[in-house]
Amino acid sequence: MEIRGKLLAGIVGMVFFDLTGMPLGGLWGFILGAMLGHVFFDRRRDFHMSEQEFRSLQRRRGEYLYHVFSLCAKMAKADGAVNQREVDLMERLISNQFRLTAQARQNVIRIWNDAKNSSQSFEHYARAFYLDFGRERHQVLQMMDLLFATAAADGRLHPVEEQLLIRAAGMFHIGRLQYDRIRQRYYQEPPRQPPVSRPSLQAYYQVLGAQPGEPLDRIKQRFRRLAMQWHPDKLLAQGASPEAIQRAKERFQQINEAYEKILEARK
Repeated sequence: MEIRGKLLAGIVGMVFFDLTGMPLGGLWGFILGAMLGHVFFDRRRDFHMSEQEFRSLQRRRGEYLYHVFSLCAKMAKADGAVNQREVDLMERLISNQFRLTAQARQNVIRIWNDAKNSSQSFEHYARAFYLDFGRERHQVLQMMDLLFATAAADGRLHPVEEQLLIRAAGMFHIGRLQYDRIRQRYYQEPPRQPPVSRPSLQAYYQVLGAQPGEPLDRIKQRFRRLAMQWHPDKLLAQGASPEAIQRAKERFQQINEAYEKILEARK
């Protein structure tokens, strides 16, 4: 609450009434001046500050909606063409969950289409979201829930979608227990162990740029080359930005995980 107007006007009133020689003129002058200062100065300032705070909240909500519809669009496109069930989910988010106006609806549809057709990766959008909202844990968990809802909209979990969900959980620092808890809201089967099926294993080969039929020694060479390329200490020594180092850590972890899973599958 602003008090400067009350204080300054109160002092002016105190001096003025004191000069008139009225009994207790200074006291009554201060009280009257403070009242006028509140009406003509502080109340306007308080209203202006409240309006600024409201606009700030609206702007923050708009940023969150941008990330929601961008990431959900990339998830919907991950397994191929976007189907009607995924479009219906987007409409429910607009109408029921976020209750957007007609103008806002047009804006988020444009955001959805831009992200869906963009050549930027899912990881690019996920990193941008976490950079903006990483400290707001409830928003991060809600985003993970919405990504699961999008993946489950067509009634199945495609291996590519699952890989993106796992990567998002890693970037959002969501543990396995929390990940499985969200997963069970949309898929009733027991939580699966780390993927070992052929489609999931193929994703690990893709991380290393290898093929399932390649000899293990050649895959090992690919692993070593990528590990050296993405080692965070190397980028740190080169003076890379914090964002580049964080991206290298995530990539380095994916490379190590992929090599370990391939080794397990070939035992």
